[in-house]
Amino acid sequence: MTLIVITGGNGDIAKAIRNKLEGEFEVLTPGKAELDVTDIEQVRTYFLKYQPDILINNAGYVVPASIAECDIVSEKKAIDINLFGTFNCTSTVLKHNPKAKIINIGSSAATKVHGTWSSYCASKAGVVMATQCWAEDGYDVVCISPGRTATKMRKGLFPEEDPNTLLKPEDFAKVVVKAVHGTYRKGENINVSKDNVEALLK
Repeated sequence: MTLIVITGGNGDIAKAIRNKLEGEFEVLTPGKAELDVTDIEQVRTYFLKYQPDILINNAGYVVPASIAECDIVSEKKAIDINLFGTFNCTSTVLKHNPKAKIINIGSSAATKVHGTWSSYCASKAGVVMATQCWAEDGYDVVCISPGRTATKMRKGLFPEEDPNTLLKPEDFAKVVVKAVHGTYRKGENINVSKDNVEALLK
């Protein structure tokens, strides 16, 4: 059975994707304790044990702050998880299986300006560009970028936000399933929002 590994496995998006894929695929959703995407040795060891046919780079981190007032350690953590973690896992998986499919979970923040989200926006923009570069280099890779999504992380950041205005994780997961089945062109970045998800799923 085709093996899929989804990083950041404790998050709502990872759980929603797993729920849509289980049964048709073998799905592993390691959390940070099992797979810290920033740890080179731990990533190497994990992917020696589990060699996926499909890798979904989903681990993410954000603590909004002005660049002048931020905790620079937190900013480094965001860039390490969002961008380096994607490089670390992708490189390791492709060394074992150059034909593996890579699905990067980006963000609409990659192409939108948010003043206090600079490390998140910049690192996700890097993921979108890396996706295009890796596709040009001959690898099977796409990026699926959610907009505002009803996750625990989002609720923690915006507790007063109306959840009815947000993309549902299970609807986003349906788009990821389409990517798993090869619907999208290599190198493509698919922006997914509450407003366009129905059209994407037709």
